[in-house]
Amino acid sequence: MEAFSENDTGDTGVADAVRDGPFEVAFDLAIRRRGLSLEALQRRMATRGAQVSLATLSYWRRGRRHPEGHRSLHAVGVAESCLGLPADALTSLVARPRERRAPLWPGGVSLASALGSEPTELASCDGIDLDGNARLALASVHQRAAFGPDRTERSVRTELVVTSREDGVDRWVSFFRPQSGGDHRPVLRSAHCCRPGRVRRDADSELVALELRFDYPLRAGETYVFDFEFGYDGSPPETSYLQFGVRAPARQIVLQACFDPAAVPVRCYRYDGEAATDRPELPIGPRGTSHVAVLDAQPGVYGMCWEWD
Repeated sequence: MEAFSENDTGDTGVADAVRDGPFEVAFDLAIRRRGLSLEALQRRMATRGAQVSLATLSYWRRGRRHPEGHRSLHAVGVAESCLGLPADALTSLVARPRERRAPLWPGGVSLASALGSEPTELASCDGIDLDGNARLALASVHQRAAFGPDRTERSVRTELVVTSREDGVDRWVSFFRPQSGGDHRPVLRSAHCCRPGRVRRDADSELVALELRFDYPLRAGETYVFDFEFGYDGSPPETSYLQFGVRAPARQIVLQACFDPAAVPVRCYRYDGEAATDRPELPIGPRGTSHVAVLDAQPGVYGMCWEWD
């Protein structure tokens, strides 16, 4: 990257922003220094072969979206030229890991702890912002698993109500891991008010990390409701538990297991944390369902398990 001095910009603030980031601050200050409107910048970029919508430029400038992909990186390089910046002044900021602006709540737990995983299992999630969910507050989680007559887990549907902790949040990362054993491949069956983005899988643990991108970026304090469902290609696994982990407090967590009438467990139990010894027994309703409801949940793992025989 070329050296970027105050003499290049005439403005200490731009030089500092290009050196330290984040991208949106540097982009905004560079536009202001040149005295360009977004429309003028868009026209200049178009003449140099970079077609970008005004909405996208506005999102980049305000930090509501981050440039991603080869086409966007090319456009950022063209913007550097149009704004009189050295080559790579902005693209180098895009390539950096994004600043973690929303720290966890006091008493929050690590991602590995919330997943009941080993930290090494998360190494396969390269390229996904594993701390991005910390920018959303969980208002409600309802996870519903359906089981077949052969005791296998046929589907897991999750509905979430979240509140954005800052401007520009536009995705949730879902982590899914079936019970080990058998020839099964978890796949996303459906998604409402969100669409799939990047996906990563750990071959050894079968942990799947999937980005779910919202229909639009959220403003700070704005709520959003979305749901998605996992199923299986190949043989679904026989499963004896259902759990959900949270890294920060959640107002409500509901876990619901729906069993086929031909295969209803003899007993169900609730547990908080993987090694919990106190596991109260849960009732199983006449329709073959059982559930756990947790209000004002603190960081940790919540779940239910059952005995088939």
